[in-house]
Amino acid sequence: MLILTRPAISAIEASLLANGRQGQGVRITAEAGCSGPKYSMHIEPDPAPNDTVVEIRDVRVFIDQESATILAGATVDYSDDPDNLGFNFALTLPTEEQAAGCASKPAGSCSCAKPS
Repeated sequence: MLILTRPAISAIEASLLANGRQGQGVRITAEAGCSGPKYSMHIEPDPAPNDTVVEIRDVRVFIDQESATILAGATVDYSDDPDNLGFNFALTLPTEEQAAGCASKPAGSCSCAKPS
């Protein structure tokens, strides 16, 4: 399951309040790519029918099934440090099953990147 740190939750709450969108949620998506996942976040009023909904304090996070697979065990943090401002995603190392799937990729195709 996706983990949100306290700074991330506070930043999302502040964004919802600043935009007059209290009670709405944040959709977090992740797409697999050759150089690692690509993440996006945006405010939405309601979840889609098949979304996983994570509720922490006053924050509702909507995650579609494909993104949930990529984000399993990921941590979302927020930094207000000018050198690292914004949301940061940290993934766990791939499981043996995921690593086996990477090894079966044909030569020259995208492969699974191991986090550094």
